This record gives sequence, structure tokens and C-alpha cells, in this order.
Amino acid sequence: MSSVIYGRHVSPTAIGRGGSLETPLPIVIMAGDFLLVLLSYVGAALIYRRLIGAPPDPDLSVGVGLIVSIAFCAIAFIQGGYDRHNLLNASWQSRKVLLVWMLSLTILAFTAFLLKSTAVLSRGTIILFAVMGLVGLGAHRAAWRVTLASSSARGRSFRRRVVLLSQKPLDFTSERFKDLRRNGFEVVRHVVLNVTLEDDDTKWDRDVLKIVRESRSAEADEFLLAFDWTELPTLKKLSQHLRQVPNAVRLLPDSTIADVVSRPFVPIGETVAVEIQRAPLSIGERALKRGLDIGLASLGLLLLPPLLILTAVLIKLDSPGRVIFQQTRRGFNGKPFNIWKFRSMTVSEDGPEIRQASKQDARVTKVGRVLRRTSIDELPQLWNVLRGDMSLVGPRPHALAHDNFYDQTISNYAYRRYVKPGLTGWAQVNGFRGETPTIELMKKRVEYDVWYVTNWSIWLDLRIIALTVITLSSEAAY
Repeated sequence: MSSVIYGRHVSPTAIGRGGSLETPLPIVIMAGDFLLVLLSYVGAALIYRRLIGAPPDPDLSVGVGLIVSIAFCAIAFIQGGYDRHNLLNASWQSRKVLLVWMLSLTILAFTAFLLKSTAVLSRGTIILFAVMGLVGLGAHRAAWRVTLASSSARGRSFRRRVVLLSQKPLDFTSERFKDLRRNGFEVVRHVVLNVTLEDDDTKWDRDVLKIVRESRSAEADEFLLAFDWTELPTLKKLSQHLRQVPNAVRLLPDSTIADVVSRPFVPIGETVAVEIQRAPLSIGERALKRGLDIGLASLGLLLLPPLLILTAVLIKLDSPGRVIFQQTRRGFNGKPFNIWKFRSMTVSEDGPEIRQASKQDARVTKVGRVLRRTSIDELPQLWNVLRGDMSLVGPRPHALAHDNFYDQTISNYAYRRYVKPGLTGWAQVNGFRGETPTIELMKKRVEYDVWYVTNWSIWLDLRIIALTVITLSSEAAY
């Protein structure tokens, strides 16, 4: 067995063997959240009374602040909100803080109802408290994220002295080893194994004992095993022999193993099943998405009748033909349905050959050009959403003729039908809207659609809806 020392061999600092902030960090941040929420309520109460011209309340109760503080910290802890890797994830923290904060305020309302104290609560104070608390928690998370990111780069926030084991020499300039150093892992020993599966247990015991002795002399906190997919049998045997040490033993996988172990898994009896491909949305996710669709589509149909009526009149005055144009499209799992649109062209094609609208297309009417540019022609699809044929957000459905063609030319095209088609989608808000005259453009659109299907969340739907409103008019739509 050969040994190579990587990094400085120094005695443990005053931080201790367990790492500087690994254990107390969640407690520190949780305590900060608790105090911040409590102070937000006190501040909101004082500010609101000053705004309405009332004198400060000498008997100000902090019971409301305590209830929300405890609820928020408890729920955030259960949801992993204080895990170090989550603290560095800005988008995850933003969603989680908002959700947990809303749940905490809901618990406050429920508690007040049970205690018959709703009349005692000041609505102005609670509203101000809700805003101040959310802003404060967001700023608190942002400050910790900056602190951890900068301190992680210097290896101060989390120091772990590790012994690295592998079956071959490693490239320490690679990205995964740079990540180790950035996040405070110091490789104090790198041991290249010279034992094989054919060697007897005596040789294994002798060599592993030598590794253990070296790790103790180096004051190592844990072992990292850098193995490839083809080395799993050796990994299994080595891990059995390392059970004699009380240190943590972690796998530092290659990209192939990392891709598998990072996927969700579910226990099935005595074994587990790894999710290689995400199934269509779960029952709960479909219900959540459907609720958003029904709510916003109903609101749109209640608020938009004047615009819909005006559009219908302009279409009728501009050119002869029906106001509403229907065309067969494929929905979820390939099920056909009739999509509704305001007619924007002089033709109503729905056959085996359909030509996409192009710039300066003579078939597009004067009114239709405005409708297509502003996407007003798509508004009748709110009815498709209410019927359940479509969703507000999802891959845009194509004409059957185009579907049949791209099914044969783009390998992952069918993945778009894992969810219902939408009025708008991730591809559309990223610039892939309108005509796709080349296969490359359609492949790019499909790439965005597949990403949406794989990464769906209700927050992503809300983000896409907001981006759609902001970019309602597009030069790409004609």
C-alpha cells in the first residue's frame, strides 16, 4: 500500500475534531430567526400604534410573537431549512421561507380562533408584522448566505480533516476536489489501495489497520472513498473493514454514481427503487396545479369579457369567417382535443399539412397581426383550461401535422406530453416562441419543455405566469 500526504499535517485547531460550525450553526441561525420574528412583532405593534396616533401600550403582550416564532422555527427545522447546503441555495430558501412563514401565520390565526382571541388582535399590527417578519427573515437568510459563501471559500465555516481512499491516483485539480477545499474539507492523507478482491482477509485487515493508524496520527475526522462505478465490489469490501473505526465514512462518487445517488428513491420491502425518470405529476401535485388553473382561468374569464367581446367584433368587421378557430391538438399522454383560438388568419387549416405562420404572412389579417403579437388570440384557451384539456402553464401544443413530423425527428419530443399543454410555457418565456423554421430551433424549444416537465413546481408555474405577463408582446409572435 502506498501513501501520499496531501495538504499540511497540522494538529487540530481550537475548533475541535467535529468541525467549527457544523453543530452550532443551525442553532445560531434558528435563534436569530426566533429573535427576529419576536422583535418584528414588537416593532410592528409600536409602529402601528404610532401611525394611528395611539400612545405606546405599556402592557404590550409578546404572546403572538412567541407563537409565530416557535411555529416558524419548528417547521423550518423539520423542512431542513437550517441544513447548511440549503442555506446556500437562494431559490430554495426563498420558496421555503415564504411557505413556512405563511404556515406560521395560519397557525397563529387558528390558535387565536381556538382561544377566542381574534377580536383582541389588531389587524393593522398583524399585517405590518407579516410584512416586516417576511422581509426580516429574507434579509437574515441573505446575510447568512453571503457569510457562509465567503467563509466557505476560505474553509473557515466548516473544517473537516479527511483521509481520502482510492484505487488509483487522482487529479486534485478537478472540480470535485476544488469543491472539497472550498467547503472546508482538508485532505490530510491520500491512500492509494494496493489490495484487490482476490486478496485474503488477512491482507485486507493488515492494510486497513495501517490506514486507521495513519488517520489517527493525522487527527482525521472522517474518511472519503473516491471510487468509480466499476469499483463497487471493492468499495463494498473496504466499507466492511472500515467498520472498526468510529469515524464517518462517505462516498465521493464519480459522475456516473453521483447521477444515480442524487435521484429520489423509495423503499420497497427490504430494498429500494431509484427514480431514473420522473413520472407524471403525483396526485397531490396534479391537484395543486389544477387548483391554480381553475382559480386563475375563472378569474380571467370573469374579468376579460369586455376585451373578449371587443376582439370578437373587430375580427368580424375585419374579415369574413368564424370568430373562434378550432384545431385538433394532442394533450396529456397524446389524447387529442380541440383547441380554441380567436381567428387571426384568412384560413382555418386542420389537416395533414399545415404551414406555420411566418413574418409578413399574407394569410394573417390586420386585426390578427395585433392579436398574435399580443397573444390575445390565445385567450379563448382559458375555456380549454377550465375543461381540463390544457393547463395555464405547460409545453405549447402543436398542430397534429407538426407533432407527427417532430415525433419522428426529435428523440425526446414525446416527453412534452408528460403534462398537459399550456397557454404559456418555460420555452416561451425564454424566447422560443412563434415560428420554428429549423429543426435546431424546435430542438431547443423541446429542451426547455423537457426541463420544465422534469423540474415542475407550483412556484415555477407562478414564475412563468409572471414572466408571461411581463413579456406579453413579442417580436417573435407573428
